[in-house]
Amino acid sequence: MVAASTQSPSKMCVQAHSHCGSVFRSAVAETQGHRPSYEDAYAITSEEKTVYFWIFDGHRGDCASRFAAELFGSPEFSPTKDKLPSNRRIRRAFQTVDNRLRDHLCQGKLGNAGSTAVGALIAHKEDGTFSAKLVNCGDSRCVVVRAPEEEEQNAAPIQVKLPDSLKSFCEAPDVDWSQDASWLPEWPAVVETIDHKPSLCFERARIEAAGGTVRGGRTARLDGSLAVSRSLGDFDFKSVNRPVAEQKVSCLPDIYEVSGLPEGSVLLLACDGLWDAMSTEEAAQFVRQRLQHNPPMELADIAQELVDFSLDAETRDNVTVLLAQLGLDGQGQEVSEAEAD
Repeated sequence: MVAASTQSPSKMCVQAHSHCGSVFRSAVAETQGHRPSYEDAYAITSEEKTVYFWIFDGHRGDCASRFAAELFGSPEFSPTKDKLPSNRRIRRAFQTVDNRLRDHLCQGKLGNAGSTAVGALIAHKEDGTFSAKLVNCGDSRCVVVRAPEEEEQNAAPIQVKLPDSLKSFCEAPDVDWSQDASWLPEWPAVVETIDHKPSLCFERARIEAAGGTVRGGRTARLDGSLAVSRSLGDFDFKSVNRPVAEQKVSCLPDIYEVSGLPEGSVLLLACDGLWDAMSTEEAAQFVRQRLQHNPPMELADIAQELVDFSLDAETRDNVTVLLAQLGLDGQGQEVSEAEAD
């Protein structure tokens, strides 16, 4: 099964789409919001025991986000039947997409558009649990949320392997994480991806080593312009003479490996339009409480409420939210609905 965003929601209209597969059910809600155009995109691809979820948040136009969604949603980058790709293969895929995007933008004279990318690659294991690879490039975010029936005192053990970049800095005694990010969210969240902002210590180090600058107060910007430090595209911040990992703006993602996820676990992927309005813990509680209703709220309704919350908080950005719950057989059904405020 393949699903992807195909058209932009009209201004201030929230579109909700539900997608189901053999080992998951999911929903996406999206709105243009107060922006003059809609620059987000998403893709969902699945096989018998695997599924890939992606959100792309474009900037300086929608060329990069739409192109990335089409490629990551294509058969070339689709899941295998029963296992997840290696980290090396994932990083190579990002470099391939970035190179093709460069050709696409140059051939069409489409400027220097860029896009963040956040993904959750899921596999159903023989023991009934799920493993996941959370893939992040930019400041969109993925959060793993405990199943609604789990209780904190007897919750199932879940293993999380952090990206190498985070592990090295977590072990450094002179790093003050309170100034950068919290990589261990509070219950009921299991793990969250860390936003790639220019102010983040290891991002700033790479930027400055490449000759860039980080300026600004509340919203630090690379060379006084870009608010993210990793992305697909943004080729005016990339040099063909520099290795990918040493660019001012890198296309290499961080990869978080999660294993032991029980049935009912929830994935929340969203662009920064949501995270500007609520914290990881607030969003995790928001979702879990609604799944604990009797009967549980539909994922599409919860996703739409998250988007509405962002609009009520006067976020100025596009907002796209993807929710997925693992282990619930949707028997391949798919529906689409739209509702305007």
